[in-house]
Amino acid sequence: MSLFRSIRESLKMLGRFFTVRIKSGPLKGKRWIAASGSHFIAGDYEAFKTEAVLKSVSPGDVCYDVGGHVGYYTVTMATLAGPQGRVFTFEPRPLNAAYIRRHLEINDVTNVTLTQAAVSDHAGKAGFEARTGTGTGRLSESGNLQVQCVVLDDWVKANGIPPPAFVKIDVEGGEIGVLNGARRTIEGARPKLLVATHGKKENDFVCALLDEWDYEYEVLNPDAVRGDTEIRAVPRGARR
Repeated sequence: MSLFRSIRESLKMLGRFFTVRIKSGPLKGKRWIAASGSHFIAGDYEAFKTEAVLKSVSPGDVCYDVGGHVGYYTVTMATLAGPQGRVFTFEPRPLNAAYIRRHLEINDVTNVTLTQAAVSDHAGKAGFEARTGTGTGRLSESGNLQVQCVVLDDWVKANGIPPPAFVKIDVEGGEIGVLNGARRTIEGARPKLLVATHGKKENDFVCALLDEWDYEYEVLNPDAVRGDTEIRAVPRGARR
């Protein structure tokens, strides 16, 4: 990591102690790290995706947040699921994980378990590209960080984790690996899904898998640029 990026990362880490109140949206009034981004503070972050989460999570639900970023969707899910629900969040980047922990702490969120790891179809150490914005880091052989990877099916079994009612996946191109490593869990629980795809190959794979699993799905942003799409899916015949 360059000296400039190292200094910037250190400043962002220190910045987690300066918080403000979110102005609107589902987390209105929650305390949030000011340095995490203005759209979080304004309460208008990814409006169509936020709406999909609001439609997908009910009180008492178990949710998996694969690619937790700084915790906006994690805290939203935790709030919707309530004290009887649980949220299991995966985020490999140390800076983001620190922000998530801080957001949980300052908002007294106690129904979230954070695993500081990437999710893929193989376990162990892997390269991670962190010379990007906090929301666009990804697994990469040429990445500047080494992070831990877990396979969702194996992690659920090893830790006795309850099956999910809702799974959000946003991993900047790693969605094929995530889904290949989560087949047993998803086929068994048939949760609602929200999957961000980051290219034609990934989009085609996800749509084919949803067809195989007999899911109904919709693209939330059909005019997406660069091939990035957000797909919300529910088991065929289930309440949408």
